[in-house]
Amino acid sequence: FFTAADRLGIFFSHQWTSFTAPDPSGEQLAAMKAALRTLTVAHRCPAGNMYVWVDHFSIPQVNVINKYNAILSLPVYVSLLGIFVIVAPDV
Repeated sequence: FFTAADRLGIFFSHQWTSFTAPDPSGEQLAAMKAALRTLTVAHRCPAGNMYVWVDHFSIPQVNVINKYNAILSLPVYVSLLGIFVIVAPDV
């Protein structure tokens, strides 16, 4: 699915704004939604044809070994997905 012509893979990298939750204020999520809206228009790709990778739900958070192995795989995902978005709103 990474190379399908009608699909778009997006990797979101965002800063955690607390030690216990990735985005307690919701500002990171709002920025990601805005980026997705912009990308649907810019790439003429409906949201249903987008694959989104976000660390909080794409990397195991509880099992330390699985988390570490998933972090080691980040370069592979970055190289396979077509767009890399850094989410860093003022928080």
